[in-house]
Amino acid sequence: MNDGGWQTRALHARFGRVRVGLVVAVTAFWIVAPNIPSSAVRDELAPLWEPAEVTGLVQDWAVFSPNPRSQSVDVRARLEFDDGTIDFWDVPEFDPAIGAFRQYRWHKWQERVRLDDQADHWEQTAEWIADQRLRDGIRPVSVTLIRRWIDHEPLTSGGPAVDSGWNEFEFYVWERDA
Repeated sequence: MNDGGWQTRALHARFGRVRVGLVVAVTAFWIVAPNIPSSAVRDELAPLWEPAEVTGLVQDWAVFSPNPRSQSVDVRARLEFDDGTIDFWDVPEFDPAIGAFRQYRWHKWQERVRLDDQADHWEQTAEWIADQRLRDGIRPVSVTLIRRWIDHEPLTSGGPAVDSGWNEFEFYVWERDA
């Protein structure tokens, strides 16, 4: 006769049910307690959920801030070719389901590469973009990297926020060697 295995036997024993209940209670505590508002009680309990931090059960909800970001940022490249034509390169768009993960990484890249302390990456970025836009096997003669941003107005009770439109600043120009 099949008795269902050791898990079933453990759950039928009083000691087994107590162990399972204890595991459920501790896990629930580790998930809920770190998310209680800051207080003296939370500070006292903090050492009790250190194992939860190691196992990844503690969730950081700080991303849901009462002060949302007031700007959207973007990086765009203007490419100029020998014949005088101009083309633009923008971060690729991906499908909203699976592509969202790739899109997120591109947005994080944009946030960083546009910063002045990332200037050592600008030449490589412009060369890579030039390689992506070969025309008849020829690179563009120049690539201008452009910082773009929109300042968002705060939400008001009078209706939806109105964006002020894109601002632009050219921060790097790469030119092809003759």
